[in-house]
Amino acid sequence: TIGSISGPSSAWRDLKVFGTYMYIVSEGGGGIQVVDMSQVDSGIVTQLGSVTTGGTQASHNVAIDTVSGFLYRAGGGSNGIRAYDLNASPTNPPFVGSWSNNYVHDVQVVTFTSGPNAGKQIAYCSTGGSGTLATVDVTNKANMVTMDSIGYPNSGYSHQSWLSDDGRYCYLNDEFDEPPLPTQTYVFDVLDPNNIVYLGVFSNGNTAIGHNGYVRGNYLYEANYRSGLRVFDIGASKTNPPESAWLDTYPANDNANYSGLWSCYPLFP
Repeated sequence: TIGSISGPSSAWRDLKVFGTYMYIVSEGGGGIQVVDMSQVDSGIVTQLGSVTTGGTQASHNVAIDTVSGFLYRAGGGSNGIRAYDLNASPTNPPFVGSWSNNYVHDVQVVTFTSGPNAGKQIAYCSTGGSGTLATVDVTNKANMVTMDSIGYPNSGYSHQSWLSDDGRYCYLNDEFDEPPLPTQTYVFDVLDPNNIVYLGVFSNGNTAIGHNGYVRGNYLYEANYRSGLRVFDIGASKTNPPESAWLDTYPANDNANYSGLWSCYPLFP
């Protein structure tokens, strides 16, 4: 153990890193805890303070668009997304705007530098119990604009989604459709974020609950609770990829229960 940062008591906590700083949020409140990681290789991590602006201090997730340098809090109560400017101050980022048309359970925000969306910063929002995928233009933090919102069959809880590397496809996990369904991954064409197209669903037939997924290159890595880590080859097919590898972190069974693998992160160098 290198260090320990205390925080509000809660079953839900998330963190992201930008530069030499780590940002922690929790459903238990506390705003955004800012931690100095610059001396982590020497075994030192230091909390510098907490950011408590922007309304409620509870959050379910935190996302950082590392290209634009903006941090977004998602969830917590009935909240959408709230933006903070890390460029202005990485240790005390000011609150600069919000989008509250819908509850957002998790979000990925991308700055496009080429293609039809060049110059735009777009948030891809999983809206929890609303059962939709929503796209929001967050380029102007003072005026975030809904681009589109789309439902999908058998929606229970739109939990989390991630884009393919080319920004064309979005893969969404629903947390409440199992059972009776097996683990499903919902596929959308988001080439035009003003016109999201639902393409269908794929499954490996497993009974576990789908949770968090991330894309790196030709592979989609999913943390699916009791079935563990599942890897799908989206290089072979973007819309119906075969499962190419797996690691079961809960060998006892693959029942639809909330234990096993919560998340994964295949994006380190």
